[in-house]
Amino acid sequence: MKANKLILLILFAVFFTSCENELDIEPKQREDADKTLSTETGVTNVLTGTYALAANGNAYGGRILLYADLLGVSGALNTTDLRWRGTFGELRQMYIKNMLADNVIIEGTYARLYQIINASNTVIENIDKVKDPDRRAVMIGEANFLRSLAYFDLVRFFAKPYVSGQTNNQLGVVIRPNAIYDFSVDLSKERSSVEETYKVIIDGLKLAYANLPADNSFYADKYAAQALLARVYLQQGKYDLARDAADDVIENSGHGLSQTYGAAFNHDTDQTEDVFAIQITKQTGVNDAVTFYASENNGGRGGDFSIRDAYLAKFSDPDDRAVFNYENDANGRILTSKFTDQFANVGIIRLAEMYLIRAEGNLKEGTAVGNTPLDDINIIRSRAHADNLTAVTINDIWLERELELGMEGFLIHDIRRTQRSIDVSTNGDGSDLIPFDDDILVFPIPLKEKDANKLITQNPGYTGAN
Repeated sequence: MKANKLILLILFAVFFTSCENELDIEPKQREDADKTLSTETGVTNVLTGTYALAANGNAYGGRILLYADLLGVSGALNTTDLRWRGTFGELRQMYIKNMLADNVIIEGTYARLYQIINASNTVIENIDKVKDPDRRAVMIGEANFLRSLAYFDLVRFFAKPYVSGQTNNQLGVVIRPNAIYDFSVDLSKERSSVEETYKVIIDGLKLAYANLPADNSFYADKYAAQALLARVYLQQGKYDLARDAADDVIENSGHGLSQTYGAAFNHDTDQTEDVFAIQITKQTGVNDAVTFYASENNGGRGGDFSIRDAYLAKFSDPDDRAVFNYENDANGRILTSKFTDQFANVGIIRLAEMYLIRAEGNLKEGTAVGNTPLDDINIIRSRAHADNLTAVTINDIWLERELELGMEGFLIHDIRRTQRSIDVSTNGDGSDLIPFDDDILVFPIPLKEKDANKLITQNPGYTGAN
Protein backbone atom coordinates (compact mmCIF):
# COMPACT_ATOMS: atom_id res chain seq x y z
CA MET A 1 0.00 0.00 0.00
CA LYS A 2 2.83 2.39 0.80
CA ALA A 3 4.04 2.38 -2.80
CA ASN A 4 0.61 3.49 -3.98
CA LYS A 5 0.69 6.55 -1.74
CA LEU A 6 3.14 8.31 -4.04
CA ILE A 7 0.46 8.31 -6.72
CA LEU A 8 -2.41 9.06 -4.38
CA LEU A 9 -0.76 11.97 -2.58
CA ILE A 10 0.52 14.03 -5.54
CA LEU A 11 -0.03 17.67 -4.69
CA PHE A 12 -2.31 19.38 -7.18
CA ALA A 13 -0.09 22.43 -6.91
CA VAL A 14 -1.80 24.77 -9.37
CA PHE A 15 -4.39 25.55 -6.72
CA PHE A 16 -2.51 26.18 -3.55
CA THR A 17 -0.61 29.48 -3.44
CA SER A 18 -2.21 32.59 -1.96
CA CYS A 19 -2.01 35.45 0.50
CA GLU A 20 -4.41 33.67 2.83
CA ASN A 21 -3.35 30.51 1.02
CA GLU A 22 -6.63 29.61 -0.50
CA LEU A 23 -6.89 29.74 -4.30
CA ASP A 24 -4.65 32.40 -5.78
CA ILE A 25 -4.79 31.82 -9.51
CA GLU A 26 -3.00 33.85 -12.16
CA PRO A 27 -4.81 34.31 -15.52
CA LYS A 28 -3.15 31.26 -17.12
CA GLN A 29 -3.71 29.27 -13.93
CA ARG A 30 -7.34 30.39 -14.00
CA GLU A 31 -7.73 28.88 -17.46
CA ASP A 32 -6.08 25.66 -16.33
CA ALA A 33 -8.15 25.57 -13.14
CA ASP A 34 -11.42 26.07 -14.97
CA LYS A 35 -10.51 23.20 -17.25
CA THR A 36 -9.46 20.99 -14.38
CA LEU A 37 -12.57 21.67 -12.32
CA SER A 38 -14.75 20.72 -15.26
CA THR A 39 -13.75 17.06 -15.00
CA GLU A 40 -14.29 14.34 -12.44
CA THR A 41 -10.60 13.48 -12.51
CA GLY A 42 -9.68 17.08 -11.81
CA VAL A 43 -11.99 17.37 -8.80
CA THR A 44 -10.70 14.04 -7.48
CA ASN A 45 -7.15 15.33 -7.82
CA VAL A 46 -8.05 18.40 -5.78
CA LEU A 47 -9.26 16.15 -2.96
CA THR A 48 -6.06 14.12 -3.20
CA GLY A 49 -4.14 17.38 -3.06
CA THR A 50 -6.02 18.37 0.09
CA TYR A 51 -4.63 15.33 1.89
CA ALA A 52 -1.18 16.26 0.62
CA LEU A 53 -1.61 19.76 2.04
CA ALA A 54 -2.53 18.24 5.40
CA ALA A 55 0.58 16.06 5.28
CA ASN A 56 2.87 19.09 5.09
CA GLY A 57 5.24 19.46 8.03
CA ASN A 58 3.74 22.78 9.16
CA ALA A 59 0.33 21.16 9.50
CA TYR A 60 -0.46 17.53 10.32
CA GLY A 61 2.92 16.30 9.20
CA GLY A 62 4.13 16.96 12.73
CA ARG A 63 4.21 20.57 13.91
CA ILE A 64 0.59 20.73 15.06
CA LEU A 65 1.64 18.12 17.64
CA LEU A 66 4.79 20.02 18.57
CA TYR A 67 3.02 23.33 19.21
CA ALA A 68 0.79 21.76 21.87
CA ASP A 69 3.85 20.71 23.88
CA LEU A 70 5.71 23.99 23.40
CA LEU A 71 2.77 25.98 24.72
CA GLY A 72 1.97 23.50 27.49
CA VAL A 73 5.32 23.39 29.32
CA SER A 74 7.21 26.12 31.12
CA GLY A 75 10.36 27.54 29.61
CA ALA A 76 11.43 28.90 33.00
CA LEU A 77 11.70 25.76 35.13
CA ASN A 78 14.14 22.93 35.55
CA THR A 79 11.35 20.74 36.89
CA THR A 80 8.99 20.56 33.92
CA ASP A 81 8.22 17.42 31.94
CA LEU A 82 9.89 18.45 28.69
CA ARG A 83 12.70 20.76 27.67
CA TRP A 84 13.15 22.64 24.39
CA ARG A 85 16.74 23.07 23.21
CA GLY A 86 16.09 23.77 19.56
CA THR A 87 17.60 26.66 17.64
CA PHE A 88 14.41 27.77 15.89
CA GLY A 89 13.70 31.15 17.46
CA GLU A 90 10.08 31.12 16.30
CA LEU A 91 9.45 27.84 18.12
CA ARG A 92 11.28 29.03 21.20
CA GLN A 93 8.85 31.95 21.37
CA MET A 94 6.10 29.41 22.07
CA TYR A 95 8.21 27.70 24.72
CA ILE A 96 8.99 30.91 26.63
CA LYS A 97 5.47 32.30 26.03
CA ASN A 98 6.65 35.38 24.14
CA MET A 99 5.27 35.01 20.63
CA LEU A 100 5.53 37.82 18.09
CA ALA A 101 3.03 38.75 15.41
CA ASP A 102 5.65 38.31 12.67
CA ASN A 103 6.45 34.71 13.66
CA VAL A 104 6.90 33.07 10.26
CA ILE A 105 6.33 29.53 11.54
CA ILE A 106 2.95 30.49 12.98
CA GLU A 107 2.19 32.33 9.75
CA GLY A 108 3.00 29.21 7.74
CA THR A 109 0.67 27.02 9.77
CA TYR A 110 -2.15 29.57 9.62
CA ALA A 111 -1.75 29.72 5.85
CA ARG A 112 -1.57 25.95 5.46
CA LEU A 113 -4.75 25.34 7.42
CA TYR A 114 -6.63 27.84 5.27
CA GLN A 115 -5.25 26.10 2.18
CA ILE A 116 -6.84 22.89 3.45
CA ILE A 117 -10.13 24.70 4.04
CA ASN A 118 -10.20 26.30 0.62
CA ALA A 119 -9.24 23.12 -1.19
CA SER A 120 -12.02 21.30 0.70
CA ASN A 121 -14.50 24.00 -0.31
CA THR A 122 -13.35 23.64 -3.92
CA VAL A 123 -14.13 19.92 -3.88
CA ILE A 124 -17.57 20.48 -2.37
CA GLU A 125 -18.50 23.24 -4.82
CA ASN A 126 -17.45 21.21 -7.87
CA ILE A 127 -18.70 17.82 -6.74
CA ASP A 128 -21.37 17.75 -9.47
CA LYS A 129 -18.60 16.72 -11.88
CA VAL A 130 -18.45 13.36 -10.08
CA LYS A 131 -21.06 11.15 -11.72
CA ASP A 132 -21.41 8.28 -9.27
CA PRO A 133 -23.65 9.39 -6.37
CA ASP A 134 -21.97 7.08 -3.86
CA ARG A 135 -18.54 8.43 -4.79
CA ARG A 136 -19.88 11.98 -4.57
CA ALA A 137 -21.10 11.36 -1.03
CA VAL A 138 -17.76 9.94 0.06
CA MET A 139 -15.80 12.85 -1.39
CA ILE A 140 -18.11 15.36 0.29
CA GLY A 141 -17.57 13.49 3.55
CA GLU A 142 -13.79 13.53 3.20
CA ALA A 143 -13.74 17.23 2.33
CA ASN A 144 -15.91 18.07 5.35
CA PHE A 145 -13.67 16.00 7.63
CA LEU A 146 -10.51 17.75 6.45
CA ARG A 147 -12.12 21.19 6.65
CA SER A 148 -13.38 20.55 10.19
CA LEU A 149 -9.97 19.25 11.24
CA ALA A 150 -8.33 22.46 10.01
CA TYR A 151 -10.90 24.75 11.63
CA PHE A 152 -10.56 22.89 14.93
CA ASP A 153 -6.84 23.55 15.18
CA LEU A 154 -7.20 27.10 13.96
CA VAL A 155 -9.69 27.91 16.70
CA ARG A 156 -7.70 26.07 19.38
CA PHE A 157 -4.46 27.90 18.61
CA PHE A 158 -5.62 31.30 17.36
CA ALA A 159 -8.53 32.00 19.75
CA LYS A 160 -9.28 32.02 23.45
CA PRO A 161 -10.37 28.59 24.70
CA TYR A 162 -13.91 27.32 24.63
CA VAL A 163 -15.35 27.51 28.14
CA SER A 164 -18.06 25.00 29.02
CA GLY A 165 -21.34 26.29 30.35
CA GLN A 166 -21.32 29.69 28.67
CA THR A 167 -21.95 31.20 25.25
CA ASN A 168 -18.51 31.60 23.77
CA ASN A 169 -18.75 34.97 22.06
CA GLN A 170 -14.98 35.56 22.14
CA LEU A 171 -13.43 35.92 18.70
CA GLY A 172 -12.71 32.66 16.92
CA VAL A 173 -11.40 32.53 13.36
CA VAL A 174 -12.47 33.73 9.94
CA ILE A 175 -15.02 31.34 8.43
CA ARG A 176 -14.73 30.89 4.68
CA PRO A 177 -17.89 29.01 3.62
CA ASN A 178 -17.07 29.21 -0.08
CA ALA A 179 -14.01 28.52 -2.18
CA ILE A 180 -11.99 31.56 -3.22
CA TYR A 181 -10.72 31.55 -6.79
CA ASP A 182 -9.92 35.22 -7.30
CA PHE A 183 -7.80 37.23 -4.89
CA SER A 184 -7.99 40.44 -6.85
CA VAL A 185 -11.21 41.32 -5.01
CA ASP A 186 -11.42 42.53 -1.41
CA LEU A 187 -11.78 39.47 0.83
CA SER A 188 -11.68 41.33 4.14
CA LYS A 189 -13.78 39.67 6.82
CA GLU A 190 -13.95 39.73 10.62
CA ARG A 191 -13.51 36.60 12.69
CA SER A 192 -16.57 34.64 13.72
CA SER A 193 -17.06 33.79 17.38
CA VAL A 194 -15.62 30.68 19.01
CA GLU A 195 -19.19 29.39 19.38
CA GLU A 196 -19.88 29.87 15.67
CA THR A 197 -16.58 28.26 14.72
CA TYR A 198 -17.32 25.15 16.78
CA LYS A 199 -20.73 24.88 15.14
CA VAL A 200 -19.09 24.83 11.70
CA ILE A 201 -16.69 22.12 12.91
CA ILE A 202 -19.41 19.95 14.41
CA ASP A 203 -21.82 20.34 11.49
CA GLY A 204 -19.03 19.31 9.12
CA LEU A 205 -18.12 16.24 11.13
CA LYS A 206 -21.74 15.13 11.42
CA LEU A 207 -22.09 15.39 7.66
CA ALA A 208 -18.81 13.50 7.22
CA TYR A 209 -20.01 10.73 9.55
CA ALA A 210 -23.27 10.41 7.59
CA ASN A 211 -21.55 10.32 4.19
CA LEU A 212 -18.43 8.27 4.78
CA PRO A 213 -18.15 4.47 4.70
CA ALA A 214 -16.93 2.43 7.64
CA ASP A 215 -13.78 1.56 5.70
CA ASN A 216 -12.10 4.01 3.33
CA SER A 217 -8.55 2.66 3.01
CA PHE A 218 -6.14 5.16 4.61
CA TYR A 219 -8.43 8.09 3.88
CA ALA A 220 -10.87 9.47 6.44
CA ASP A 221 -13.80 7.15 7.14
CA LYS A 222 -16.94 7.60 9.22
CA TYR A 223 -15.20 6.54 12.43
CA ALA A 224 -12.39 9.01 11.88
CA ALA A 225 -15.10 11.68 11.75
CA GLN A 226 -16.79 10.29 14.86
CA ALA A 227 -13.48 10.10 16.73
CA LEU A 228 -12.63 13.69 15.89
CA LEU A 229 -16.14 14.66 16.96
CA ALA A 230 -15.50 12.95 20.33
CA ARG A 231 -12.34 15.05 20.70
CA VAL A 232 -14.23 18.24 19.82
CA TYR A 233 -17.02 17.51 22.30
CA LEU A 234 -14.47 16.78 25.01
CA GLN A 235 -12.78 20.12 24.33
CA GLN A 236 -16.18 21.77 24.84
CA GLY A 237 -16.85 19.90 28.07
CA LYS A 238 -19.86 18.14 26.53
CA TYR A 239 -19.03 14.91 28.28
CA ASP A 240 -22.13 12.93 27.39
CA LEU A 241 -21.71 13.59 23.68
CA ALA A 242 -17.96 12.92 23.83
CA ARG A 243 -18.60 9.66 25.67
CA ASP A 244 -21.18 8.45 23.17
CA ALA A 245 -19.06 9.32 20.12
CA ALA A 246 -16.02 7.58 21.61
CA ASP A 247 -18.11 4.55 22.51
CA ASP A 248 -19.34 4.30 18.92
CA VAL A 249 -15.75 4.22 17.66
CA ILE A 250 -14.65 1.64 20.23
CA GLU A 251 -17.60 -0.67 19.72
CA ASN A 252 -18.30 -0.38 16.00
CA SER A 253 -15.23 0.76 14.06
CA GLY A 254 -13.39 -2.55 14.04
CA HIS A 255 -10.26 -0.87 15.40
CA GLY A 256 -8.40 -2.40 18.34
CA LEU A 257 -5.49 -1.55 20.57
CA SER A 258 -2.11 -2.66 19.29
CA GLN A 259 -0.82 -5.71 21.11
CA THR A 260 1.98 -3.70 22.71
CA TYR A 261 2.36 0.01 23.37
CA GLY A 262 5.39 0.28 21.11
CA ALA A 263 3.55 -1.33 18.21
CA ALA A 264 1.24 1.70 18.02
CA PHE A 265 4.06 3.85 16.62
CA ASN A 266 6.62 4.07 13.80
CA HIS A 267 4.88 2.31 10.93
CA ASP A 268 4.24 3.34 7.35
CA THR A 269 0.95 1.51 6.87
CA ASP A 270 -2.08 1.95 9.09
CA GLN A 271 -2.32 -0.48 11.97
CA THR A 272 -5.35 -1.62 13.97
CA GLU A 273 -5.05 1.25 16.46
CA ASP A 274 -4.90 3.99 13.81
CA VAL A 275 -8.31 5.63 13.53
CA PHE A 276 -6.76 8.32 11.35
CA ALA A 277 -3.15 8.89 10.38
CA ILE A 278 -1.40 11.23 7.99
CA GLN A 279 0.36 9.27 5.29
CA ILE A 280 4.04 10.11 4.81
CA THR A 281 6.09 8.90 1.84
CA LYS A 282 9.80 8.99 1.08
CA GLN A 283 9.07 10.94 -2.08
CA THR A 284 6.49 13.49 -0.97
CA GLY A 285 6.47 13.87 2.79
CA VAL A 286 8.33 14.74 5.94
CA ASN A 287 7.50 13.62 9.45
CA ASP A 288 8.23 16.78 11.42
CA ALA A 289 7.48 15.06 14.71
CA VAL A 290 10.61 13.03 14.02
CA THR A 291 12.46 16.21 13.04
CA PHE A 292 12.05 17.77 16.48
CA TYR A 293 11.75 14.78 18.83
CA ALA A 294 14.31 12.31 17.42
CA SER A 295 18.08 11.83 17.43
CA GLU A 296 20.17 12.43 14.33
CA ASN A 297 20.49 8.67 13.83
CA ASN A 298 16.70 8.41 13.71
CA GLY A 299 16.23 11.25 11.23
CA GLY A 300 15.85 14.13 13.69
CA ARG A 301 17.82 17.13 14.82
CA GLY A 302 19.23 15.48 17.92
CA GLY A 303 16.21 15.88 20.14
CA ASP A 304 15.16 19.52 20.19
CA PHE A 305 12.44 18.43 22.60
CA SER A 306 13.70 16.06 25.29
CA ILE A 307 12.15 14.30 28.28
CA ARG A 308 12.99 15.30 31.83
CA ASP A 309 12.94 13.23 35.00
CA ALA A 310 9.75 15.00 36.12
CA TYR A 311 7.80 13.28 33.36
CA LEU A 312 9.30 9.85 33.97
CA ALA A 313 8.53 10.17 37.69
CA LYS A 314 4.81 10.23 36.90
CA PHE A 315 4.81 6.59 35.85
CA SER A 316 4.33 3.65 38.18
CA ASP A 317 6.69 0.71 38.13
CA PRO A 318 6.26 -1.36 36.02
CA ASP A 319 4.93 0.56 33.00
CA ASP A 320 6.15 -0.02 29.45
CA ARG A 321 5.46 3.62 28.65
CA ALA A 322 8.01 4.77 31.23
CA VAL A 323 10.81 3.09 29.29
CA PHE A 324 9.55 3.83 25.79
CA ASN A 325 12.40 6.26 25.28
CA TYR A 326 16.13 6.21 24.58
CA GLU A 327 19.26 8.20 25.31
CA ASN A 328 20.79 10.08 22.42
CA ASP A 329 24.45 9.01 22.41
CA ALA A 330 25.48 12.34 20.89
CA ASN A 331 24.23 14.57 23.70
CA GLY A 332 22.76 12.43 26.48
CA ARG A 333 19.21 13.69 25.99
CA ILE A 334 16.32 11.34 26.81
CA LEU A 335 14.03 11.18 23.78
CA THR A 336 10.65 9.60 23.16
CA SER A 337 10.59 6.43 21.09
CA LYS A 338 7.28 7.44 19.50
CA PHE A 339 9.03 9.16 16.60
CA THR A 340 12.04 7.23 15.34
CA ASP A 341 11.22 6.67 11.65
CA GLN A 342 11.31 9.80 9.51
CA PHE A 343 9.08 8.18 6.89
CA ALA A 344 6.51 6.75 9.30
CA ASN A 345 2.97 8.02 9.22
CA VAL A 346 1.95 10.72 11.70
CA GLY A 347 -0.76 9.34 13.97
CA ILE A 348 -3.56 11.86 14.46
CA ILE A 349 -6.16 9.73 16.25
CA ARG A 350 -5.43 6.47 18.09
CA LEU A 351 -8.08 4.20 19.59
CA ALA A 352 -6.46 4.56 23.01
CA GLU A 353 -7.64 8.17 23.06
CA MET A 354 -11.23 6.98 22.63
CA TYR A 355 -10.96 4.79 25.75
CA LEU A 356 -9.69 7.79 27.69
CA ILE A 357 -12.49 10.02 26.39
CA ARG A 358 -15.14 7.41 27.20
CA ALA A 359 -13.71 6.99 30.68
CA GLU A 360 -13.72 10.74 31.34
CA GLY A 361 -17.19 11.18 29.89
CA ASN A 362 -18.62 8.36 31.96
CA LEU A 363 -16.94 9.61 35.14
CA LYS A 364 -18.20 13.16 34.64
CA GLU A 365 -21.73 11.95 33.86
CA GLY A 366 -21.85 9.23 36.52
CA THR A 367 -22.56 6.59 33.88
CA ALA A 368 -21.06 3.38 32.54
CA VAL A 369 -21.85 3.53 28.82
CA GLY A 370 -19.84 0.78 27.15
CA ASN A 371 -17.73 0.21 30.25
CA THR A 372 -16.95 1.67 33.64
CA PRO A 373 -14.33 4.44 33.84
CA LEU A 374 -12.15 2.20 36.00
CA ASP A 375 -12.25 -0.68 33.54
CA ASP A 376 -11.45 1.57 30.58
CA ILE A 377 -8.44 3.04 32.36
CA ASN A 378 -7.24 -0.40 33.34
CA ILE A 379 -7.54 -1.61 29.73
CA ILE A 380 -5.08 1.11 28.78
CA ARG A 381 -2.80 0.39 31.74
CA SER A 382 -2.87 -3.37 31.21
CA ARG A 383 -1.63 -2.99 27.66
CA ALA A 384 1.40 -1.15 29.09
CA HIS A 385 1.86 -3.81 31.82
CA ALA A 386 1.11 -1.19 34.49
CA ASP A 387 -0.65 -2.29 37.67
CA ASN A 388 -4.40 -1.90 37.58
CA LEU A 389 -6.01 0.82 39.65
CA THR A 390 -8.62 -0.11 42.26
CA ALA A 391 -10.48 3.19 41.96
CA VAL A 392 -10.35 6.11 39.57
CA THR A 393 -10.75 9.87 39.99
CA ILE A 394 -10.78 12.65 37.42
CA ASN A 395 -7.16 13.41 38.32
CA ASP A 396 -6.28 9.78 37.58
CA ILE A 397 -7.81 10.06 34.13
CA TRP A 398 -6.04 13.34 33.40
CA LEU A 399 -2.75 11.76 34.49
CA GLU A 400 -3.41 8.71 32.34
CA ARG A 401 -3.83 11.01 29.34
CA GLU A 402 -0.39 12.50 30.05
CA LEU A 403 1.17 9.03 30.32
CA GLU A 404 -0.56 7.49 27.31
CA LEU A 405 -0.75 10.45 24.93
CA GLY A 406 2.35 12.42 25.88
CA MET A 407 4.05 14.24 22.98
CA GLU A 408 1.14 13.49 20.63
CA GLY A 409 -0.36 16.97 20.51
CA PHE A 410 -2.64 17.16 23.56
CA LEU A 411 -0.86 19.04 26.35
CA ILE A 412 -1.98 22.67 25.97
CA HIS A 413 -5.46 21.65 24.86
CA ASP A 414 -5.95 19.49 27.96
CA ILE A 415 -4.67 22.31 30.17
CA ARG A 416 -7.17 24.70 28.60
CA ARG A 417 -10.23 22.49 28.73
CA THR A 418 -9.58 21.45 32.34
CA GLN A 419 -8.83 25.08 33.26
CA ARG A 420 -5.44 24.38 34.81
CA SER A 421 -2.41 26.66 34.88
CA ILE A 422 1.22 26.50 33.76
CA ASP A 423 3.72 27.01 36.56
CA VAL A 424 6.50 29.36 35.42
CA SER A 425 7.92 30.18 38.85
CA THR A 426 11.67 29.69 39.05
CA ASN A 427 11.53 26.92 41.65
CA GLY A 428 8.19 25.36 40.72
CA ASP A 429 6.42 26.47 43.90
CA GLY A 430 3.34 27.78 42.13
CA SER A 431 4.09 31.42 42.91
CA ASP A 432 3.92 32.41 39.23
CA LEU A 433 1.19 30.79 37.17
CA ILE A 434 -0.08 31.33 33.64
CA PRO A 435 -3.84 30.67 33.71
CA PHE A 436 -5.41 28.52 31.00
CA ASP A 437 -7.05 31.49 29.29
CA ASP A 438 -4.12 33.91 29.35
CA ASP A 439 -3.57 36.03 26.25
CA ILE A 440 0.02 34.83 25.92
CA LEU A 441 -1.12 31.26 25.22
CA VAL A 442 -2.98 32.35 22.06
CA PHE A 443 -1.19 32.56 18.72
CA PRO A 444 -1.12 35.99 17.04
CA ILE A 445 -3.05 36.58 13.84
CA PRO A 446 -0.13 36.76 11.36
CA LEU A 447 0.85 40.23 10.17
CA LYS A 448 0.46 39.16 6.55
CA GLU A 449 -3.16 38.29 7.26
CA LYS A 450 -3.64 41.63 9.03
CA ASP A 451 -2.20 43.45 6.01
CA ALA A 452 -4.46 41.61 3.56
CA ASN A 453 -7.63 41.52 5.68
CA LYS A 454 -8.53 45.03 6.83
CA LEU A 455 -11.47 43.86 8.96
CA ILE A 456 -9.78 41.17 11.03
CA THR A 457 -9.10 41.85 14.73
CA GLN A 458 -5.70 40.97 16.14
CA ASN A 459 -5.46 38.98 19.35
CA PRO A 460 -4.73 41.02 22.51
CA GLY A 461 -1.10 41.68 23.35
CA TYR A 462 0.29 41.70 19.83
CA THR A 463 1.46 44.60 17.70
CA GLY A 464 -1.44 45.88 15.65
CA ALA A 465 -4.08 44.75 18.16
CA ASN A 466 -7.37 46.57 17.86
